Amino acid sequence: MTVRPTIFVTKLVPDISLKPVLLGIEEEGIPYEEVVTTKLTLVEAAYELAANSPLEVGIVMNKDQAVLHYKKLPEDEPLFIIDTDYEELRKLGTNAARLVKRIPFKVLKEVK
Repeated sequence: MTVRPTIFVTKLVPDISLKPVLLGIEEEGIPYEEVVTTKLTLVEAAYELAANSPLEVGIVMNKDQAVLHYKKLPEDEPLFIIDTDYEELRKLGTNAARLVKRIPFKVLKEVK
């Protein structure tokens, strides 16, 4: 069976929407898949998703922040950590797809 190349995304709390992140990914034409994580922190969960994603990219969010991680980075050093502003979340999704496409990122207001 062939594994579909996708970016993995999830949320750690049920009462938030992944829609802005997913719209950003869709804008760049990269497929995504919503998955489940067993990790409790954003960074750990994002790394788990990236490590398991066929495209090596994972995004996790809670009500306050979102994290984009890449499998080839150290586990405790995600690529982006941002606040959950709608436009910033959309750009985060776009940047996840651009990471896959290897094209320049949109500028984000990072928390780091």
